Amino acid sequence: MRYRILAQLKKPHERVVCEIKHPSPAGTGVDLRGNLVGRVELTNTGKAVVARGAVGGSGRLTCSRCLKDFPWSFALEFTENCALRQVDDPAVYIAAEDEEDLVPIVDEELVDLSELVRQLVALEVPFQPLCKPDCRGLCPHCGAALDEEECRCSGEAVDPRWSKLKELLGQ
Repeated sequence: MRYRILAQLKKPHERVVCEIKHPSPAGTGVDLRGNLVGRVELTNTGKAVVARGAVGGSGRLTCSRCLKDFPWSFALEFTENCALRQVDDPAVYIAAEDEEDLVPIVDEELVDLSELVRQLVALEVPFQPLCKPDCRGLCPHCGAALDEEECRCSGEAVDPRWSKLKELLGQ
């Protein structure tokens, strides 16, 4: 996602709007399908470039309970402060380098949003993806998919380490 728009962002308060339609980035931890689509507005504030936009896409995730693949789509909005490396004013360049929380997006004459978008998509992936909120998962003993079939286990499995406690409770 590289844009040759640096010449338009050299002075403070200049703004550029870009349409995003690129193949999904690798390294997000999810099987993304198709293109990411969206829009980003880049504004030179004098000390950094503010990237405001929205991006969406779709892919497939694996349910953390039943281990089945299911479709997943996302739409996210973002506002990010980014370091501007090539500017007319050297003071702006120094100020941008001093800021540790700025995401570098400018490489020579290109504005590269690939890493920024990759990180945002990776953060959008749920920690424990579920195919549906009430997914019952798998039986821990026989492995049956509890949403599709009944458990084939024969009663409760008793841990022999707790058998003495069960005897005490029975008295």
